[in-house]
Amino acid sequence: MIKSGVIAAYSGGKLPGAIGIVRMSGEGAFDILDGMFRPTRGKKMSESRHGQMVYGELLASDGQPIDICLACIYRAPHSYTGEDMAEVFTHGSEAIVSAALRAAFSLGARPAEAGEFTKRGFMNGKMDLAEAEAVADLIYAQTEQGAKNAAALLKGHHSKPLAAMRERILELIAHFYAVCDYSDEDIEPFEYIQASATISKDADALEELYRGYLRSASINEGISVAVVGKPNVGKSSLFNRLAGFERAIVTDEAGTTRDVVGHRISLDGKLFSLMDTAGIREGTSLAENMGIDRSFEAAEDASLVVAVFDGSRQLDDEDRAIIELCKNKLSAAVINKSDLKGCDMAAVRESFGTVFEISAKNGEGIEALTGWMLENAPDEGEILITGQRQAALIKDAAEALRQAQESAMLGLTADAFLLDAERAARLIGQVLGFDVDIDITQGIFSRFCVGK
Repeated sequence: MIKSGVIAAYSGGKLPGAIGIVRMSGEGAFDILDGMFRPTRGKKMSESRHGQMVYGELLASDGQPIDICLACIYRAPHSYTGEDMAEVFTHGSEAIVSAALRAAFSLGARPAEAGEFTKRGFMNGKMDLAEAEAVADLIYAQTEQGAKNAAALLKGHHSKPLAAMRERILELIAHFYAVCDYSDEDIEPFEYIQASATISKDADALEELYRGYLRSASINEGISVAVVGKPNVGKSSLFNRLAGFERAIVTDEAGTTRDVVGHRISLDGKLFSLMDTAGIREGTSLAENMGIDRSFEAAEDASLVVAVFDGSRQLDDEDRAIIELCKNKLSAAVINKSDLKGCDMAAVRESFGTVFEISAKNGEGIEALTGWMLENAPDEGEILITGQRQAALIKDAAEALRQAQESAMLGLTADAFLLDAERAARLIGQVLGFDVDIDITQGIFSRFCVGK
């Protein structure tokens, strides 16, 4: 355990309220609590049992009682921070909480920095860095699903498999070096084919984690769905149909939508964030061109893209630009105006794996489209990586493993295989908090509120 001074902070909800929580952690926390809390039974708090709630008087810095409340101690290493910890549960008065903190500071504690309790838990091995980041997710969760996801991450749902994966890769590397360095010893030969199979399986797992991250915004913000297309194909009509009311302006004039219009909807309890975008074409004004630029950005950033085409008109260069925009995106094509005489849409059908014929005007075919949206939303029980830092490292680690696998299959030099395998192990380790730059670590904990 890393020894450090005592920190103190308020850790409860908004004041005034029913209860206020003053938290302390560090070597000497029990001594400070003894100086500011007097149990009614006469026995010192430092002599009480771990986790036992004790009734008594809270003393101000002048030694006078200021509250009748409860206190509890948590002995190292069996605490949130891994250090000796103490908590006082006061009445939820700003005056009482302020007096309690002044008493703690007068006895030798210092104010805690944002996230410092969790940081100490990380430094003392109570959680890895990915689990520490899950604490912030839990604090800022906006939905029940988001809270459940964060709680699972905090319990190591992905950390434990990632740690095991890192160990497998390190074992492969160690085996390879052992064969090279101790060729005279009776060591099982290094099999590239077997190593390639192991690496391929781990790369698959990492890529699935990254795909989950791309869907993770839906947990609190709704899975983003960009509705794109050239002007007057029915984007805004479709958007309004999905939204359930006239959210976007619909006219016969091309270029009516000049900016991205957003609206959230719930389908079978799952949240979607719809974006109606400006029609993509050669703009006729500065404002329209700015809207078109934002359309490209929305399509690039969205989890799902719905590309709308006018089924009553032949495809043109603007339609083909939409098709090109949707490449490498999780997208579906909507051939609108199915109630009118249809034109040849072969290029659309060839370019999209999923195509719907609808009439945004009368609602025909909308249910099939919303069904596709639901199919591509995260399952309620799916636990997703939510941190951008973790996702970037996981993506790079997967690419490194693919390169190592390719080197092994092609029979390239050992250096090529080892370089990529070692890089993957290092990146996975950084997800968990090994060899992470101190500035990155500090940035992570600065997201936390004071007292957590």
